[in-house]
Amino acid sequence: MRDENAIDESQPFEVLDSPAPHRRSLLWGAAALGAATLAPSVAQTASAAAPSAAAAPGSAESPSAAAPSPAPAANANANGRIDVHHHAIPPAAHQWMVDHGLLPPAGGPPWANWTVESSLQIMDETGVAAAVLSGPAPSEFLTSLTPAQIAESTRVGNDALGEVIRDHPARFGFFAAAPLANVDVALNEIGYALDTLHADGVVLSMHAAGQYLGDPAFDPILAELDRRHAVAFTHPYNLPGCSGAPVADFLADFLADTTRAAVKMLLAGVFDRYPNISFILPHGGGFFPLLASRLQLGSYLGAGVSQAVAARSIRRCWYDSAAPISPGATPSLLATVGAEKLLFGSDFPASTADGARLNARAIDTDPALSPGIRRQINRENARRLLPALAQRIGG
Repeated sequence: MRDENAIDESQPFEVLDSPAPHRRSLLWGAAALGAATLAPSVAQTASAAAPSAAAAPGSAESPSAAAPSPAPAANANANGRIDVHHHAIPPAAHQWMVDHGLLPPAGGPPWANWTVESSLQIMDETGVAAAVLSGPAPSEFLTSLTPAQIAESTRVGNDALGEVIRDHPARFGFFAAAPLANVDVALNEIGYALDTLHADGVVLSMHAAGQYLGDPAFDPILAELDRRHAVAFTHPYNLPGCSGAPVADFLADFLADTTRAAVKMLLAGVFDRYPNISFILPHGGGFFPLLASRLQLGSYLGAGVSQAVAARSIRRCWYDSAAPISPGATPSLLATVGAEKLLFGSDFPASTADGARLNARAIDTDPALSPGIRRQINRENARRLLPALAQRIGG
């Protein structure tokens, strides 16, 4: 029997040659290119195998390609997935970017064309009861902005996301932007977003100005998040100083960026010094869950930690499934991280609708996942991590 997760290798991959991005169009440029390249290669399998919204998220069954997706059940929130990796650029934030030359007035990458309706449609199709929205701006995107503009753009974006949640409290949560590029803005926005907008946490870039999370420059931000027992969703971009890579950034560099930040935080003692922050590492944590032995080896050379410390730090974090996780990777994640720290993530719309379907189907069909573990990944773990969201959506 053919593995329905397998890509049809009879279909050629499309190779895109893209010019160097303009300095004001860096935001997720690589992710947009990646989504555009990925969609044709998975569309034949992902579209046909998208799980029904009416089916239980842990089920491996999916409708036929000819069958229309049924409307979600009235009590979908009682059993549906919680998607912790779901991006959004609401109209007000989009318009600010257009007005400041950061986006074209029309078109642009997939993430730039978000609407509430598009999110709800893919959520219903893939059995997602609630999605936690985030709009992370990598540090490279902010270099052309003044401090006042960074503050303004962050506030506009967070207010716009807050409005979405007010209009749809049972379908959405959000992680508020806290830009590492300006610590003062980040600290001000953390207070405003958590106290006034009642955000479910914050989103942090992995690096800024060539420094990674774990650098002392960012300690005030982490100290404030620790004081508030906050959730910190982290998001990668391209590797600093690695422009002109021979492959698209999203294929490997995003994972390496996540790994660099996680290792830097471990070596800097962040996980011990700030025990009250719940860090979410996206895309299965990059390579971080696999590095315990490597870090022990590094300790012999003066740049690592014991395997016990590494293993404890790896289990300290939460990890989302937006990669997607696969039968080849799942056993390692379960062994090193534990099922209780895995979360569902779609990466919509950066991954496109096809990518979101693929991420959902990967969970539903992975032979390494039992029904109980699927329930943990799809819903139960996120309810423990995000109690305010759990209360809003019920179930």
